Amino acid sequence: MSERCKRALRALEGFAQRRRLPLGALLALLLAGALALHNVSGGPLGNLNDIGGWNNRLLFIVMAAAVHLGLLLSSMCLFRVSPARTALRMGLLTAGMYILLLPINQKTYAFTQWTLPAIRAMEAGGLAAGLQASTPFSAPALTLLYAITRGPVYPMYTVKLLCIGCMLALSMLLVRAADRRGLGLRADALLALCMILPQGFMNAACSALMELPALALLAVSLTLLLDCGKPHALGGALCYGAACALSGVCLYALPVYICIARRGGMKARDGAAALAVMLIACLPAAAGGAPLGETALSLLRANLGTPTYAAGAPNMMSLIPRAQMEEIPQYASALRHLSALDAQTNAQKYYTQQHAEIVMRGITLAGLALYVGLCALLSRAKDKPALHRAMALALGALIVCPNATSAAWLALDLLCLYAVLSAPGLRLPACLVLFATMASGAYPMTEEVMLPMAWAFILCLLALCVLLDVMPTKKEASHV
Repeated sequence: MSERCKRALRALEGFAQRRRLPLGALLALLLAGALALHNVSGGPLGNLNDIGGWNNRLLFIVMAAAVHLGLLLSSMCLFRVSPARTALRMGLLTAGMYILLLPINQKTYAFTQWTLPAIRAMEAGGLAAGLQASTPFSAPALTLLYAITRGPVYPMYTVKLLCIGCMLALSMLLVRAADRRGLGLRADALLALCMILPQGFMNAACSALMELPALALLAVSLTLLLDCGKPHALGGALCYGAACALSGVCLYALPVYICIARRGGMKARDGAAALAVMLIACLPAAAGGAPLGETALSLLRANLGTPTYAAGAPNMMSLIPRAQMEEIPQYASALRHLSALDAQTNAQKYYTQQHAEIVMRGITLAGLALYVGLCALLSRAKDKPALHRAMALALGALIVCPNATSAAWLALDLLCLYAVLSAPGLRLPACLVLFATMASGAYPMTEEVMLPMAWAFILCLLALCVLLDVMPTKKEASHV
């Protein structure tokens, strides 16, 4: 390359660096506008089955473009890299937005059986009616659902758009953490992997599960504590309180959070502020007519209650056969020796749904006891890196948490991707978890899986054994 070309490239790079913000904003507008125009003419939003007319479709395209543009503009503040790498990451985020919009029309079992009935109940009777319905959601989660589903657009589309935005935000915050630790170009590779790998048949994008907003708030909280020049302990505590109010998955992350909060300078008063946020988040439901005590108890019911339908996650609940045989054809041969069946439910006479719930409560209590022991064990492992302990605690929590859905496991998938690129010693357990969660991810419409959930649970348990040194790796075994 001639000297003149080198000077021209340096001049162009200097110009782009000086005009970083306006050029980045222009690129964000171009990318968001190009995807919106593609959706108008065709694209993922070209054929929305239940949208209810062209006006509603145009409104939803504008909403999707606004979310897309907001994420791209936020990336300029989060990513302190060169203009060329910022442009590359904007392109990757746009590709991720396109991929996640592809299954926008697919209705999943989780949405039709749990989310949609709660939305319809609130449409008929307000927030109080949603809380009285048999749903696995807390009062703050129902409030969020109520807020985002007011309007002419079919609720499934708006809930999915919220989850897609949270998924992309999670990936962006993970890449920011990689930048802070000097991973270089591996951070760009991490963003690309986050866009294509942890979907599990795109389950995270199309299941419309409320854990994703909670996990996004948890990631924001951790970013405020660790990845800022000056930690913001109070802001992190407030975000964590809001995350726990939305989903009990974040409550199971409390041991990990306490370890990290100590490094971020969090005080007892900040923990009290997090608890206050959880209680304040219940007030809208109380103002809507629900009893205040019932709204507060909804936090415990959603966080610690036994699920009526545990599927899509390789935890301990996946090992328990259900009472209705049509839900568990894989267990039919094992239970066929009991010939007496109920004519209405096709359930075994001596194995009813009530029996299944009793068994699940016992397994849940046993799992919680195991998790407490795991926390005590890892609290003494001072020689383990923070990432190692965080992976072990997160995996242990998800294995025993009865309400952890596939959206909750998505956060662990992203953490495993980070470990693969940044910690060679953690690649084996990380790859085991990635394979188990992606191969066992149910196809949203038919609930078909490539890997039975019981085998996925065994793989995740094996990964936990490796993290706890119960089953040492080859390198470690050579020193024994």
